Amino acid sequence: MDERPRFDTRYAVGIDQVDREHQKLFEIAGRVHDGLTTDSAAATAAARGAVAELLDYTETHFASEEKLMAAAGYPELEVHRSLHRGLIAQARDMEMRVELGERHMPLELNRFITAWLVDHIMTHDRRFGAFVAAQAASSA
Repeated sequence: MDERPRFDTRYAVGIDQVDREHQKLFEIAGRVHDGLTTDSAAATAAARGAVAELLDYTETHFASEEKLMAAAGYPELEVHRSLHRGLIAQARDMEMRVELGERHMPLELNRFITAWLVDHIMTHDRRFGAFVAAQAASSA
């Protein structure tokens, strides 16, 4: 089975609040992974609860991140917001399919969560971090 998602310093974007929120997302994603990769009814129930928590916290995180982007005058805010909406829609669809009992969905959901966290942070969120760092450097 795929490796448990873990936050490490290479995922840091250089904005303390965003990095703390990303760490929490990885922690919740790790609990999803544990539940989806353990074969027991209790683990499956725990995974379902963790998926719901992950999606709820993700929406909170996205709103927080978008607020920071707006305050910084980030020119890619609307594109980023659109990416957030798409990720939430995909994750909600997968959550529903897991609930309906589609056999392959736990593995697919686990892979999606890990890829989404890593890809989105490394590509899009780091770009925002670089923008904020450049702003700070130019005003120093």
